[in-house]
Parts: sequence; C-alpha cells; structure tokens
Amino acid sequence: MKRFFKPYVGSNYNEGIRGKKILVLGASFYCGVHDCPYFTKCTSVEQKDSSSYNAICPPYAESGTKLSDEPTTCITDGTKTYQRFVDYMGKFVGSDDYDEIWEHMAFTNYVQFFLPLDKGETFRKTHSSDLSERDFWASIETMKELQPDIVIAWGSVINSPLKEHNPYLVDPKELQETEYYVCHLNVPGIQHPVALINPYHPSSRAWYRELEEFDYYFNNLLNR
Repeated sequence: MKRFFKPYVGSNYNEGIRGKKILVLGASFYCGVHDCPYFTKCTSVEQKDSSSYNAICPPYAESGTKLSDEPTTCITDGTKTYQRFVDYMGKFVGSDDYDEIWEHMAFTNYVQFFLPLDKGETFRKTHSSDLSERDFWASIETMKELQPDIVIAWGSVINSPLKEHNPYLVDPKELQETEYYVCHLNVPGIQHPVALINPYHPSSRAWYRELEEFDYYFNNLLNR
C-alpha cells in the first residue's frame, strides 16, 4: 500500500453534488512541533515517511487519533483555507453550513508524509522536491477506492504529476483547450473516465482572482 493518509469521506459522498462524486485533493500537511522527540525523522524531506510515528505522535495520541487521520482532523478544524473552499462550494449543495457542505465530498492531501515547519512558521509551501512517486500512486489508490467522478486538485505543485505526466491521461489536447484546468483520466479499476480539474490553491491570493475561470469549467463538468 502506497497510501498513508486515510481520506475523509463525507456521509453524503456517494450522493455527491449534482449526482457527481467529488474528491478534493490538497497538497500537504505540516508539523511545527519541534520539541516532539520524533519531529526530525517524522518530517524528514529525505525519508518522506511519517508512518513509524502514526500511533505514537504525542499530540495525536493525547486526542485519541493517529497521524493518518489528519484528513478528517483538518476538515474538523475548519481553518481559513477549508472555509474559503466551502464558501465557494456551498452554492452547489444549497447550504452555507460548513459541515454539511463537506459531507458531500471526500478529501485528502497528495503528499504522504508531514512536511516540517520552521520555528515560528504557520504555513509552508509545498515544493516539487517534496513530492515522490509514492504520492502519485497513493492518489491513484484513493481514486480506485472512492471511484470519484471529479477530482479537484488544489494548486500548482501537484498538477504536474497529475496532469502533464500522468500515464492515464486521456487527451493532452484537452488541457490546452481548457486553459490547463481540465483533463480526463482512464484509471484501471474505475469504469468511467475521471475528470480532473485544477484550480489555484484556496490559500493563495490567486484563488479569488481566477475563481471565475474555475467556476466556468467546474460547472461544465457538473452539467455533463
């Protein structure tokens, strides 16, 4: 198994949005707890593997959770990035309730280990050097499990392995025709083409600047 993080799956995921099952794919999770005895190895950008500390990470163990539960934990925490995203998605669900909107989607991050934050930092950009082949196959594993109709991939770092260098890409010309927003994948084990749409990351200023374009292409996918 390539995957470490267990995806969050809303209770109405199979109902979806306008009948489409939606998987949201973010970039990375982070850790800045430098006094943790496992910090250096757990967040090593060379080893790229937090799994040895899954059940023994002190902050998570205290709350009765595991590192691999982070996709659900971050949805529950509802930070600004996730709030900003559901503020947009609410119109398709017909609700402005944060929890209800997420119940119609699934979520996980692409990178399969915790990235380190420097002391005093609360945010860290994901770099191409943080990615590995394992992450790509973990995303495919999640798609096979959840059978989404549409994958919304946040940001401009994870888009290269998912869109431009994906062996399951159906038609590269579709990317050019849709301003590099949309492509389709034929993933073995999924009986329908999976639409992949790639907006700017909701944490970026470009999210609002380019939201009209994303909205146009996303509506097209929902109405097919």
